[in-house]
Amino acid sequence: MELSAEEIVATSDDRAVRMGFDARNLGWFRVMLMLLIASEAILLIFRLSHGQNFRALEKVIGLAINITLLRSLGKEMGLGGFLKRHLTAVIIATMALMSLLGFIGAPRSVDNAIMLTSLFPWFMTGFRMASVELTLLHGSLAAISFINALMLPKENAPMCAAAIFMNALPLAFNLMASRRMRRAILNVWRERKIHASEVVRMRDELQYAREIQLSMLPEAPPALDWIDVAGVSIPATEVGGDYYDYFVVGDRLAIVSGDVAGHGLAAGIVLATLRSGFTLLRDSLTDPARVLRQLHDLVAETSRRRTLVTCAVVLLDHEKKSATISSAGHPPVIIRRNGVAEPLELYAPPLGVRLNFDVALREIPMKAGDIFVLHTDGIYESTNASGESYGIERIVSIVSQSQGATATQLRDAIVNDVDRFRGGEKQRDDITLVVATIVEC
Repeated sequence: MELSAEEIVATSDDRAVRMGFDARNLGWFRVMLMLLIASEAILLIFRLSHGQNFRALEKVIGLAINITLLRSLGKEMGLGGFLKRHLTAVIIATMALMSLLGFIGAPRSVDNAIMLTSLFPWFMTGFRMASVELTLLHGSLAAISFINALMLPKENAPMCAAAIFMNALPLAFNLMASRRMRRAILNVWRERKIHASEVVRMRDELQYAREIQLSMLPEAPPALDWIDVAGVSIPATEVGGDYYDYFVVGDRLAIVSGDVAGHGLAAGIVLATLRSGFTLLRDSLTDPARVLRQLHDLVAETSRRRTLVTCAVVLLDHEKKSATISSAGHPPVIIRRNGVAEPLELYAPPLGVRLNFDVALREIPMKAGDIFVLHTDGIYESTNASGESYGIERIVSIVSQSQGATATQLRDAIVNDVDRFRGGEKQRDDITLVVATIVEC
């Protein structure tokens, strides 16, 4: 199972070594079980064919245990999960039990004793464990072999010595191999841990940057009795490149929407600069075109890299009953008047271009019931699984059909429709939407 960066950072070196040992031991344990099953099946057939029914019982027990263990190791839940969580203890107990059953089947057989005492311990060299665990494994095998050697006629003294010697050599080999593997695991693990720590640090910083950016967005729309406003911004990554805000200037409300080219941390930094510019120039938003020209200079002159920002300002003047829309390369503001919705196309370059710059401006009369929708290209450029784009026409259609809807209801209807259209496709760009409905004019 692949660990997350947080899990890697929280995992100790000893735990990492244990996981490395367990991964190797699990594979070798399966090999041992298959070898034991094959050898016991052959011996079972041999003993049954020679009428050794009692001695065959030992092989039946061994087969049942090994087959059960092998099948359970392929599962993650139940017995399989328990075996994997306590793999080292299970291996030691199983190998000791198989050795014991082997001796029980022929307690006075010299040939049987030689095979189990001399060969079986060397199969244990495939396992990697801590020193205490390896000592316990080979010690248990030596003890069982030693006790059986005492039951042999005449040959008991050499077999007792063999029981100790033939486990001491594999133990020494195992200890050296396990230490070598421990060092290799730790070398790789510590590099992974350093990398994971950096990933976690960067993720935490991005999350903090996201929280800061979201705190830049208005907590609530302005409490004005003549207008109903609702907005939302949904970043595609931890830090987005979209921005919207409200500025009350006397009896006027200025609604701002901006979109830095791209998204991510770099776009978020430019966005913070743009917001600071709007905040400083808020009292000048009675002339939105002039403000956008000043912000163009800010973006163009303060960045060595060419950074482009589309931006739109809708200034709603309650006293004059007029709406002034100014745009710098931003998607068209959708306006619904007299029950008919249509996009207002204003052609102008975005902020930050190194060409001649001018701002598009349009002033139109305003009355109760009018709706103004500002949005970024993340909405109409959203695509579904077929590669089809959402398009501005869908937004216009929803706005046209929104008779009697509040600004919040209309905002949510558009966002939900985009989500349904996109289906399972990932959001590829930031989405920002602001809806303003004139209640009284």
